[in-house]
Amino acid sequence: MSTSKPDQLRESRAVLYVNREDQPAEAIKLRRDATIFGREKGDVIISDAEVSATHCQIQNIIGVYHIFDMNSTNGTFVNGHRIVKSKLQDGDEIRIGKTTMKFSLEDERRTRHISTQYRTTGKTPEDSKASLVDSLIESELRQTQSHYVVLNVRYGDGRNEEIPLRQKHFFIGRAAHFGRFDADPEISRKHLLVKVNDTGDVFVEDQGSMNGSYVNGKKISSLQPVTSRDVIAIGGCEIRISVRTRTDGGGDGET
Repeated sequence: MSTSKPDQLRESRAVLYVNREDQPAEAIKLRRDATIFGREKGDVIISDAEVSATHCQIQNIIGVYHIFDMNSTNGTFVNGHRIVKSKLQDGDEIRIGKTTMKFSLEDERRTRHISTQYRTTGKTPEDSKASLVDSLIESELRQTQSHYVVLNVRYGDGRNEEIPLRQKHFFIGRAAHFGRFDADPEISRKHLLVKVNDTGDVFVEDQGSMNGSYVNGKKISSLQPVTSRDVIAIGGCEIRISVRTRTDGGGDGET
């Protein structure tokens, strides 16, 4: 079986929809590595007295976005909870000061018109704050295994496709930015949720679809563990999900 390297995986692009007090909403395409937010220093400057000079950082770690508070005075909040560090998922709401931002993962092709914010102030974060985030990132990297997901899909028309993905939390359906699921009218827009935990275990859950989701012929109604041997059916498609691990030597192993 052929394998795909992680650097060839299809990725969506992270976009923030920013609502600043008394200002029009703004879309910001995040950098592929790290984006720093602050009142005076950073890639994205927010004119808000409640935002610290260097407030928080969003970092892409092996295809998963994380947000780190940079020891700000008033804190960084994700979905209403104050955080030091947190993984970000599609739809999460971030608040710093009076500014709220919605985190969104979108098809790369649909984000080409959105500008990427780069540092324009000529200032860099204070060494103490930068080292704090560096240590948090290093800790996260030690804990994060470089698993990635491969979908082996047989469509209703008999065609087969292997789809490698970096995300550990995504939806399969007609609204997906990957595959050809939009060609099947029996599949809902967000039909099936797929979740992969840090040890590489895979879980699927139907999202209230019109025609249901099936594992090995049995309709599922709650979160269900699956392995690469299980056949998942939605609409006219059959899907097998496997998790592969990038080894230190750059090779791939299947789990």
